[in-house]
Amino acid sequence: MKITNNILRLALAVVLTSLTFCSCKKFQGDVTVPAYLHLDRIIVTPQENHAPSLEPGFYNSDIDAVEIVCYFEGDESETSLGTYQLPCTLPILHNGPVKYITLNPIVRQNGQYGTRIYYTYYQPIKLTDVSVSTNDTTCLGTLDPATGQWTLETHYYTTELITILSEDFFEPTSFATHFDSIVTWVTNDPANACTGQGYGLVHLADSDATKTFAIKDEFSPLPSNLFYLEMNYKTDFELYVNMIGYISHGSNASSKSILALRPTTEWKKIYINLGRTWSQFYHNVPLAIVFQAANPEGKEGNIYLDNVKIITR
Repeated sequence: MKITNNILRLALAVVLTSLTFCSCKKFQGDVTVPAYLHLDRIIVTPQENHAPSLEPGFYNSDIDAVEIVCYFEGDESETSLGTYQLPCTLPILHNGPVKYITLNPIVRQNGQYGTRIYYTYYQPIKLTDVSVSTNDTTCLGTLDPATGQWTLETHYYTTELITILSEDFFEPTSFATHFDSIVTWVTNDPANACTGQGYGLVHLADSDATKTFAIKDEFSPLPSNLFYLEMNYKTDFELYVNMIGYISHGSNASSKSILALRPTTEWKKIYINLGRTWSQFYHNVPLAIVFQAANPEGKEGNIYLDNVKIITR
């Protein structure tokens, strides 16, 4: 029993020490009963002026976490409450008005949970004069009656800050597709589209060991080494995303792998960092994006693409 008690005392000491080192100034007042902030989701909508695109598919998003920063009246600086996966309910030792709360949208870079980032193409959300009460929950945003979720809206930065290098929504109103002829443009099948009416389709027969297709645009020059490929996809096969470029001027083109997408029966949204791979080409241009599907089992199946865009700032 003495050993057990000693272990319990040691564990309690460690916890108390950790709380001491992790505490922030907002926890050093006389408030001992927390208030709570609650948020279910963040969506992306077009702003009224200088929206980057008129296409609804442009604003398809997957914001799965949020960084929350508060400024309390009387404090000398902001206080970060941390990053939380959505939906979230977090305690806050404060009672009364909060001067403002800033929420930074977080996404999974390259589809990986371990590489969540603040997505710099999305504007931070700033809420002013938010009132919180101890032992009560303040819901942030607007209640969506269709889903029962408390929802906040963010926007892409405007056309003055964002450059669209390529975009393909496969809608009937589009004039052309930016993919090569391997990708079939399905223009009127809303039941199978991610959004809207259409999508891109790549079919593999059981005799196809691989199939390669590409975005036809070559990118040169680029205003920044920070640029991303965003797209929705659904695939029966492993799908490899590659970049073709030049190690040096006058050299032959070479290919470098960016990442592999696993098979999925549901539409997925992904934010792919292209600048990291481009640095392996020493930022030479032009460059191109090429996809390759692998079919080692010799089966028949499809790859679906929608809301594809390459953007930079």
